[in-house]
Amino acid sequence: MNRYDLVLLGFILERECSGYDIMTEIRKRELDRWAKISTSTIYNRLIRLEKNEYITGRSERDGNRPERMMYTITDKGRELLKKEILKHLTGFNDDPRTLGYAFLYGVEPKEAVRSLEVHERRLLQEIERLNEMIANEPRPTLFSEGPFLNCMSRDHILVELKYVRAAISILRDPSRNKQLDGYFYINFGARHFDKREPSTDSNREV
Repeated sequence: MNRYDLVLLGFILERECSGYDIMTEIRKRELDRWAKISTSTIYNRLIRLEKNEYITGRSERDGNRPERMMYTITDKGRELLKKEILKHLTGFNDDPRTLGYAFLYGVEPKEAVRSLEVHERRLLQEIERLNEMIANEPRPTLFSEGPFLNCMSRDHILVELKYVRAAISILRDPSRNKQLDGYFYINFGARHFDKREPSTDSNREV
């Protein structure tokens, strides 16, 4: 899956636009908060998309402003966009947080707890921000509970917050954090995998 192509083609489908227009719209809609698209990525992907005939560009000059390239989507680009949308709607994307939890045995519990507590505070701040946006959105919306994307983002964060707090609880409990001595052991504990006794390393206590 390629979120960059999805975002760029989606904007170009909406209307003919330049790289600068896309960058401005990404910031305006706060896509850069979670799509992680840099300015250099935008222009590099536009070049690639045009080279592969997913979009076409035309040069335009507006008064005394510098010349810019305006892009429109092709039929081939529409097909690629459709595939990317469907993949992102229904696929299981790799989640870096999942990998972090899977390899928790590679970090001391105290250090992991400190990091997760910082993340917990950030999640709470983001939930508060989203709740304000939801409350201020004019009604009615297409989704009865409010703006669909903001509500979905908030609810996803609420679930993440639940598991961050659960991980902190495990890491703070010496009887449980001693079992985090292998890949994926947070799922069950070391005993489930190889029947070994938990490590007695006192350094793993919080």
